[in-house]
Amino acid sequence: MSVKSTLRAIPTVWGGLLPLIVVAADQITKWAAAKAFALPMNICATNPDIHLERLRIEISPIADLTLYCNQGISWGLLQGDSALKRWALLGFALIMVGVLYNLLSSAQDRLTKFFLGLLIGGAIGNAIDRALFGAVTDFIDASDVRFNYVFNVADSAITVGIIGLFAMMARDSLRERKAAKAAKTD
Repeated sequence: MSVKSTLRAIPTVWGGLLPLIVVAADQITKWAAAKAFALPMNICATNPDIHLERLRIEISPIADLTLYCNQGISWGLLQGDSALKRWALLGFALIMVGVLYNLLSSAQDRLTKFFLGLLIGGAIGNAIDRALFGAVTDFIDASDVRFNYVFNVADSAITVGIIGLFAMMARDSLRERKAAKAAKTD
């Protein structure tokens, strides 16, 4: 399949609108979180160690606002400041967006397209931060319920997308096993 035909096969809603909504929600909430602490949006570029100051605003018994500049990836992996790592992670994110768009162009199921759209939007949202500021702005803190990681809307979209795709794969595998079992009994 050529690049031109792949681009034509990408559904507008799942490949354009949904990722755009995720990116907009992600960037707006990151801006709002920075403003809640009276800090500029580019705080991660000017002070990537802002999380060391433990800026925190109590919101509810479940979640709080805690500003954190994540120079690594999910779950606290690959932490540390390095220009090489920053650009390598950004390059990886952009490659993954391309791979996900390719998968989206061939996906048959609406739910699969939805989950891929969430993944694409989340990857783009975090890639924007990494490109502009050198770190991803995280601010949702659920440590009150013993989830000791700070995350953002893009991370949430990625997590839901991955869980959804795994659920779809499990569903499809179950259907295939049932069909194979039914074929054996016929």
